Amino acid sequence: MAVRLSAPRFSPPMRFSRLLLKVNAFLLVALLLVAAFLGLVAYKQGWFVQQTPIHFVTANALGINKGMPVKLYGFTVGSVSDMRLAPGGVDVELSIINANLARIPRGSRARFARESGVVGASVIEIIPGKAAVPLAAGERIDFEPSRGISEIIDDFRRQAVPAFNEIRQVLAQMRQSGEDVSVILAGLRREVDRLPQTHQALRQFLDDAGRASVDVSRDASAALQAARQASAGAERAAAAVDRAVPLLSEKLAVTLDALAATSEQLRRTGVQAEQTLRQAAPVLEHGEAAAREASDVFGAAKRVWPIRDSLEEDGERLLPIDSFDGVAR
Repeated sequence: MAVRLSAPRFSPPMRFSRLLLKVNAFLLVALLLVAAFLGLVAYKQGWFVQQTPIHFVTANALGINKGMPVKLYGFTVGSVSDMRLAPGGVDVELSIINANLARIPRGSRARFARESGVVGASVIEIIPGKAAVPLAAGERIDFEPSRGISEIIDDFRRQAVPAFNEIRQVLAQMRQSGEDVSVILAGLRREVDRLPQTHQALRQFLDDAGRASVDVSRDASAALQAARQASAGAERAAAAVDRAVPLLSEKLAVTLDALAATSEQLRRTGVQAEQTLRQAAPVLEHGEAAAREASDVFGAAKRVWPIRDSLEEDGERLLPIDSFDGVAR
């Protein structure tokens, strides 16, 4: 009878008991990091943001690449999404964020630029137009190509040549005048040496002007204070006048009413006197006629003889000096 022997069971060491768990945790963290990195890249590329395509056509696509940022007023509003050949050159498609599309009206144009002038990252800059209607999806805009280094050098040469020609003419005139250039340079050196003195005098003048301005401001503040006091006095006088005017106006109104009543009474008295004179005029006329008639009657009575003798006046008597007897004259 054969005896079957069983092999001894293998047991791993204690330090390798949780190795599988640690490897799984490491792989899970690595997957999370990769997912986060992909999400960040997708966010940077604008995969989670709604975008609207627009395009422009350029004669050449030198310097333009996919993913190049598109900026408006220095702010990134999109990127270059596609480039393809077209009959007129290269058709470049731009993906603009929908939230920024309203700020790009019709008539806008694009141009190739660099962030720091000649050197720096290349970008597509949007120059907005003056229309009030925003761009629609797939609409085409104009493209303004940028100048290269050779064009910039040519432009600088065109601007610098006239200046060099003028300098050459000045040197030629100086040479023809016969004056020594060293003498002219010495004069220029003397003038340059005098610049510190001029600067000091200018500083002194500015200090004097500053002090004068301070004095003027002080005088102006004093004048302003006096003007405020005068204004306050005028306001008080105006208030007093405002208080006195109603009383004077009331008294004047009462006086005018009294004068009006007096004038009305005088007018009535004059009317009554006129009426009285009109009524007394016939009586006076009758009295005057009666007086004339009585005078005529009295004169006629005096001429009648019985009455004439009785109405004759006695003659004056003279008293002689030597006698007391009166003798009738």
